[in-house]
Amino acid sequence: MLNWLFDISFDEILVMKKSSLNYFFTFCFILFFQSGFAQTNFTTGEVVTLSGDRISGEIDYRIWEKNPKKIDFRNFGSDEIIAFSPEDIRGFSVANEVYVSARVESEVLSNGELDFSSRIETVVETVFLQALVKGEKSLFYLKNTNSKDNFYIKVNDEYVHLKYKKFKKEETVNGVNRVFAVENKVFHTQLENYLKDCPTIMKDLAFVRYNSQSLTRLFLEYAKCKGDRLDFYKTVEKVLTRFEILAGVSMSKLNFEALNRPNLTDVDYGSSTNPTFGISFDLIFPKNMKKWSLSNELLYAEYRFFGSNINQKSFNHIERSETTFEIKQIKLNSMLQHSLFFNSVEWFVHGGASFGFIIDETKNEFIETEFFNSFRSENKVPFESDRLAEMSFLVGTGIRIGKISGTVRYENGNGMSDVPSISSKTHKIFFLIGYRL
Repeated sequence: MLNWLFDISFDEILVMKKSSLNYFFTFCFILFFQSGFAQTNFTTGEVVTLSGDRISGEIDYRIWEKNPKKIDFRNFGSDEIIAFSPEDIRGFSVANEVYVSARVESEVLSNGELDFSSRIETVVETVFLQALVKGEKSLFYLKNTNSKDNFYIKVNDEYVHLKYKKFKKEETVNGVNRVFAVENKVFHTQLENYLKDCPTIMKDLAFVRYNSQSLTRLFLEYAKCKGDRLDFYKTVEKVLTRFEILAGVSMSKLNFEALNRPNLTDVDYGSSTNPTFGISFDLIFPKNMKKWSLSNELLYAEYRFFGSNINQKSFNHIERSETTFEIKQIKLNSMLQHSLFFNSVEWFVHGGASFGFIIDETKNEFIETEFFNSFRSENKVPFESDRLAEMSFLVGTGIRIGKISGTVRYENGNGMSDVPSISSKTHKIFFLIGYRL
């Protein structure tokens, strides 16, 4: 029954693979990303009003790459969404992140943009600063609209910009112009004055770099030195790892392209339906609401094809052939995956590459030749091939409910032949059921 269903649906897909199959996956990707733009992620949080009152509710948390210019807030049990800008509230907290409203300087140039001036040009704007460390001495962070990293310390009620700039310098040595990068590390002097009551960390300042990890480490060392009990410090979210057991079926088609090889090219090999199973190891990135992940699979897969052909070379010369191919593989798949979450349902799409390493291979061609009234037969290898791995490109989509997932995937591969004059293309559809451990 399964083979019958496959022979209908898979053949139709392959006949129209340049249209129907491409349209299907294009539709999935368009619909997927359109849904992604509309998706919200309301998470329990708190806003602090201008009068100092704290209001608990839900904040649309986006794991912001840049500091947000506004947030969407709603009270518990309410559908009314209220937008707050830095001018509207003192700050907010959500998902182990704390933000304060402040009017500060931030550097004009973007990350990676270098000029020939050591002068640090800034603009003044009202923003949400992210707290990295809050205590007796505090550290704050802003990635502005130019994607520039800016850090701040709090002196009394003022948020002071820690100034740093990398710029280009040109000099002539032995008549040759040389351009190199240098650093204006004003922030080292600022930190020396700010943290001077802990002399033991002064030796570390020379090695402090202008990034979140290095600066946070310095402020935590200061708190340890002073015995300061911190009000808050931002912990770094790590990449999550997930394992999944996979099982299902693969449905394959094979076709050859070659000159003067009708016993290979003029053959309908039918379709091959075979079991497949393996394990998946996913690396889930914390940013962007954990929507992006790198999925790596190790699968066992196989396919078997049998075809026959009659080649009428002349009236008295007929060649009949029967060709068999059996391939067993260990497949290593690597895919970039993007997910959307709807309550307890995860919808995902992925794309990437597959390398099918051949662990067992059988190729045989039986040829019977009739010439006038004489017959001759032989068994031989259709072609010699030393290919160790079949490379494929793949796209797929699926859903996960709880620990159970279902995936449909299409692969287009270069097959078993590495003979330049013989192309062996494979087309496969995988249906997989997964159980996440």
